[in-house]
Amino acid sequence: MESQTESAKNLYELDEKPPLSVTFISALQWFFVTISSSLVIPLVIGELYGLPAQQLGQFVQQTFFLIGLVSLLQILFGHRLPITEGPAGMWWGIFIILANLGMAAGQAPREIGQSLEMGLIITGIMLITLGAIGFIEKVQRVFTPLVSGGYLVLLAVSLSGPVVKGMLGIDYFSKGSGVQPMLAAVSLGLVFFTFIMIRSRFKYVRSFAILISMLVGWMIYLVMDWTKPLQEAHGFFALPQPFFWGPPVFHLGTVLTSMITGLILVTNLIASIAVVSHVVNVRPGEGEYRRGGIMTGVAHVLSGAGGIVGLVPLSIAAGVIQVSRIASRLPFIVASVMLILLGMLPQVSRILAGLPSPVGYAVMFVTFTQLLGFGLRDFERIMLDERNLLIIGFGLLGGIGLMFVPPEALQELPPIFSYVFGNGLVMGVLLIIFMEQIVLRKKS
Repeated sequence: MESQTESAKNLYELDEKPPLSVTFISALQWFFVTISSSLVIPLVIGELYGLPAQQLGQFVQQTFFLIGLVSLLQILFGHRLPITEGPAGMWWGIFIILANLGMAAGQAPREIGQSLEMGLIITGIMLITLGAIGFIEKVQRVFTPLVSGGYLVLLAVSLSGPVVKGMLGIDYFSKGSGVQPMLAAVSLGLVFFTFIMIRSRFKYVRSFAILISMLVGWMIYLVMDWTKPLQEAHGFFALPQPFFWGPPVFHLGTVLTSMITGLILVTNLIASIAVVSHVVNVRPGEGEYRRGGIMTGVAHVLSGAGGIVGLVPLSIAAGVIQVSRIASRLPFIVASVMLILLGMLPQVSRILAGLPSPVGYAVMFVTFTQLLGFGLRDFERIMLDERNLLIIGFGLLGGIGLMFVPPEALQELPPIFSYVFGNGLVMGVLLIIFMEQIVLRKKS
């Protein structure tokens, strides 16, 4: 991993060790950002699969234990970048689609979970093998500024809907509830409050703007009595439960769907490494991509063994570093250990699970604006001639257009195709690669 000179120098670079106080507060910021960005998915999946309150709490704990463990493995032995892990949106969709199909066919939710455990484990073994033989580096070569820029713009656009919906308080108090004006006003205030702090002349206010906004928002919800009742928790210490849904079961359709999903998510890994490398001022080599791919395979095996939604590196980490200007590995390592401990302490996790989702969405909105900026900067690195504008327009319009296609319109397709074609982010990236590498390929 080579250093590269950037105009925007961080307060603490990758190998630097901040003072103890800065390390601790920065670790807390990583900790809360990870919780707010990943909490919704295990809650939704647990409710969809009909888990009672106690098992739902355990499912959330397992998720955060493995997020912390995989994040630690990646920064110590994988790509070695401060990139938080989290449940992949594609895996979330696969869990939901297979649950709906399976329940319609009379399958019990637990049986569906068992087949997904096997699918994740086999996908993980496949990704470990592909990483070891150098497949990830070959894919990385087609990840040009056109592709990475398109990925980041499409990612920001695809997340904007759920984020704004969450900021407005829709579905917060009850399922089907509309916009909550008071919650929306607080969310908007938090967004502007965060932007103001980012522009502050005090460097530590700038660095910890996300954490400060999150805590201020949580305090407002507590004072206004808008927080939801905390879930019950039994015992003080609990180890993760292997094979949460039961022993893995081989189901050919689920395994094939899982393997295709894993291959598509290789682009997510490459994009995350590329964009975070840029903000921490290093240039990743083939070794970083190879080790990152192998550890992403390990993450899938562990996700399958724990029965949780498959974990991948999240590009949102780049936005956090861009805002805080703290690229050091040390706070991230501390935060990963804190997440592991959180996954073993039911009483603590039940309190942190009470973080109001509109607060998390409001603060995340700021980091997503950074992601959109990274994508536009990638486009600045290339000549915007007729060819490149055509590729960008084709990929972005195709991807964004597919985001507006109703899911029921794709029900006639096989499950994996209905989800891939219904995922504007994935299809937009594939369209850009197809146009750049095949249709409008430059002659050598």
